[in-house]
Formats: sequence, structure tokens, C-alpha cells
Amino acid sequence: MSADRVILHGPIGDFARQLSPFDDLSAEEMYAATVSVWSTAIAPTVRVRSYLPGTRPTLVWTAFVGDSWNPSEGMAQSVVRALRVRDSFTSLAGRHPVNSVAHLFSAVESARRYPSLHTSAPRSTLLESSPFRRTPAGKQRLQSELNHALRQAWDGSNFLRADVKKRTPAQRELDHIPPMVGVLWGISDVGWKQRPYAPGDDAFYSRFLPFKLRGLPRNGRSVHTGPTPELVDAYAWAIGGPREVKLSRAAAEKWGEVRALEDSTLLDSPAPRDAAFTIRVGEHTLRVAAALAAAEMSPVIEPNMIEAAWSLVWRSIRDVADLAQADNAPLEDPLAEASVAVPTDAGPVAVRVEPSWNAESADQDCPDTPVQRRTAVVQAQDRDSRVKRQVKAWYNNTCQFCRTMIELPTPPFAYSEAAHIQALGAPHNGPDRIENVLCLCPNCHVRFDMGARLLTDELRIIDAATGNDLGPLTVHAQHRIRLEYIRQHRSRWADT
Repeated sequence: MSADRVILHGPIGDFARQLSPFDDLSAEEMYAATVSVWSTAIAPTVRVRSYLPGTRPTLVWTAFVGDSWNPSEGMAQSVVRALRVRDSFTSLAGRHPVNSVAHLFSAVESARRYPSLHTSAPRSTLLESSPFRRTPAGKQRLQSELNHALRQAWDGSNFLRADVKKRTPAQRELDHIPPMVGVLWGISDVGWKQRPYAPGDDAFYSRFLPFKLRGLPRNGRSVHTGPTPELVDAYAWAIGGPREVKLSRAAAEKWGEVRALEDSTLLDSPAPRDAAFTIRVGEHTLRVAAALAAAEMSPVIEPNMIEAAWSLVWRSIRDVADLAQADNAPLEDPLAEASVAVPTDAGPVAVRVEPSWNAESADQDCPDTPVQRRTAVVQAQDRDSRVKRQVKAWYNNTCQFCRTMIELPTPPFAYSEAAHIQALGAPHNGPDRIENVLCLCPNCHVRFDMGARLLTDELRIIDAATGNDLGPLTVHAQHRIRLEYIRQHRSRWADT
């Protein structure tokens, strides 16, 4: 994958190229806008499932930052006209400018009053313009009530607060269905710099993908008379009934590497409100991939869809750094890790298996306490980098499960990951200590975190899907692994 180019994937990518045949950068922006419109159109019937509990909406929110007070007007209107949204995507309504919670309620209610011609589900609502309201002093302001409602909308929760006594039975039935709200915003460069921020606002900013507007549709460019036949067919498939899109096993492994970035140095930005945009890179990637899968009438997300989705999210992360005029250097290491942390052709590397030890004899005197947290803009786990470095050094960056080493052409020349046996985050609250850490390759790390690999009390590796014994865990003579952590991990995925 190119570090700077978006992969224009599938029917949506073809449509974006046709809209902007002579300008790759504009094609990328057309692509991002089309993904946003498309994901909103199919949101009433299409959901995406991961290994996490429940399903997610496909909603992909985008915001274009330009040099006017409404930079998305040309972008949004060009895409909406080209798709002929009102005629082609009848499940999509609204396109209401919204900068107050009253406007949001009105837009949703309007969509609910006129159901789609193709489905009994309420229509979704696409919001344009900016969520920020200009004050008399020319500053940008975001209502706290609107902030809260929009966060719930992105999560797929029901934010409506209706007076039940005044509702008809049909209206009360609709009140139980969360409204589907999509976003195609435009924020001026002035508004971007002035955008309000306070502790807690990171939850709002992390829910949309900002893009620096590098090109606008040219005047006089011909406008398509509707979506491509492939998108027309895909829309009929998507809106024809409830659809659930799932990750394939291989796609889940790739997605796991993107999710790992959420705990990376991306969160240590010197500009906290810009770091907030990296909190949900995994969720954004999953939603974009689900939208791309639906555009191909596929109920399964394949690895190439994850790669294409990640390339779009990658562009947004870099654009945020560019807009903040920040040094891109802190981004390079975690982004490079995500780039190389995919299945590799490298063969297994021979590693000497050190004599095992009695796990029950591990030091019981050291107290196990949850990892301390420090509150800045986001809550980040306060990890001890010495633990990670020590464990990786013992195994020379070679996986304890499959004995694979991922070699790199530049420093650090090899890549591995520190995997916690008892997870750090709530509700598991595992400690950040050597006895709770393994050195794994990215693929085995994902399998272990997702319960596809388990360890016995004798430190043998078990394939959870088949029950097969895959052999002993490679253990360095000085690496003591606490049995209670092994048992806690196993209890999450197995009965014993």
C-alpha cells in the first residue's frame, strides 16, 4: 500500500474515478464523500459485526476542511447530484444543515414521516454543512446537547426524547428504532482552528474522519445522471432486507493490526484535540470496509477491503497532522507497523526452546494491580516500555507461538508485538509486568487476543477452533509466566 494514496476500491472507487478522471487527489475526496453518502443510504438495513458484542451501523462520517465558510458545498453537491440521491437512494432523506439539537430532531422526524419505497425501515438522514454555529464574535461553537446527540447517533443509539403521551402508536413504535444519521460536513480552515474543545470533546471528534480539501470539482465538468449499474444493483441488494456483514478470518487478522494503533503513540500527540481523531481508527476502518463490502453485494469483508478502508483512514490521520501543522514523524513508526503487520512470506526462524519451568513456582509476593491511568484528553494505559523491550529482547523479536520473525529493511530491522495474557483494559485489569507478557507476531497476537489460541497450564498452545495441540510455547529460561494469568485468559474463551 502506498503511504500517501488511497486505494479506490470496487464500484465506489470506479464511480469516484469517473467523477474526477484527471485529478487523483480530487478522486480520493470524491471517493471519501461517496463512501459517506453510500454508508448512510444503506444504514437502515445493513449492519456490521466483529468479534465485539452486537453489531455496528455502517455509518462513515466525513468532514472536509477547506478555505471557505462552507468548503463541502461543492464536494457534497457534486456527489449528491452525480448519484441522483433522491431518485436512486430512496432510503436517504434530509440533507439538512444542522448546528443545533432542535435541527437534528427536526431532520430525523422529517425522514421518519416518509418511509422508503423499498423498505419498511425508517429512512436515514444525511447532514451537511458544519455542526459548529458562528457566534456574533465570529467564533465557532458546538452545543453540548448536539454533541451528545451526535455521539449517540454515530454509535447507533437512540437519542430521541419524545413526549410519549403525544405520540401515535405508529410513532411510538418508531421511537424504539435508533435513527440512522450520516454526516458529510464542511469546516473552514478558520473554523478548524477555532473549533471548540474541552475535556470530553474527544469523544465527539473521534467519530468523524477529517480530510484536507486538496481539490474541488471543476466548473463545467459533466455530472453523471446516476450511480453506476453496479451501485444500483448493490443498493437493491442492501436495502432489500436486513443484512449483516462480517469479517472473514483473514480480514479479522488484518483489522486487528489496525486496532492495535489505538493503543499506540498516535495518542501521545502534543495537540490533544488532534490526537482525539485517532481514538477510533479501528472502528472507522471496519465501517468503511463494511460499506465497501455492501457495494459488492458481499456479506463478508475480505482482507483487500480492510486494506482499502485503512488507506482511507490513513489519509485522514495524515491530513489531521497536516492541518495541525504538526510534525509527522511521530506518526511514521505506528503507521509503518500497521503496514508491515500483515501475513508475510518469511519462513519460520529456528529458535532454541529453553527448558520450561514450573508456572506454580512464580513469585507470588509481587502485588497485581491494574495499570495506572493518566487523564489527558483521552484515557491512555500507562505502560512500562521496559517490560516490552525486555521480553522482545529475550526472543529476538521472534514469535513464541509460531517462531516467525518479521524482518525489516530499516531500523529496528525486526518487528514483534508485546501481547498481554491478562488484558490490561477493564474489566480484566491485568498488570503490565514481564510475567503477563508474551512476544508474538501480529497474526498470533490477534489470534491470542480473540481466543483462537489458548495456553494450557503446561504452556502448550491449543487451537481453539479444532482443539489441536500445536506444541509447546517457546519460553526463555529467565521468562517466568504466571499461571493465574494463563488461567484468566483461558477462562474468557473456554470452560476450563
